[in-house]
Amino acid sequence: MIFKALKFFLLFSLLIGATYLIQVYGIQSPLKDNETTLVNFSYLFNYAFTYFLILNIILFYDILKDKLGFVYLGVSMLKFMLFYFLINSKNIEINKSDFLLFFIPFVLCLGIELFYVSKILNNLNTNKTK
Repeated sequence: MIFKALKFFLLFSLLIGATYLIQVYGIQSPLKDNETTLVNFSYLFNYAFTYFLILNIILFYDILKDKLGFVYLGVSMLKFMLFYFLINSKNIEINKSDFLLFFIPFVLCLGIELFYVSKILNNLNTNKTK
């Protein structure tokens, strides 16, 4: 279990770090102060929330077996609502031109979450049919 969590942490950190560097220094290079704040907050929030979610799924796998898909859907909704609340509370404005600054890390983390949870659910279904 610890090996799975450590392996996920290392791969996830490398992927998020590389994407962050590509986005900030490669694609969208000169960023204004408010854009830099949004990018940093977006990556940090999505990274922390995704890691926390997957770590809890790894730790509580035996308890959540039957309800894992529903738990994931609920937590994903919570993630989006919490992000929106935190953005509003910090008075960070998201314009249409700033949408990719939020969308790239959100979709990347969402894709990683979906991949990992679907992998667990497929293993669960495979084990049930045997």
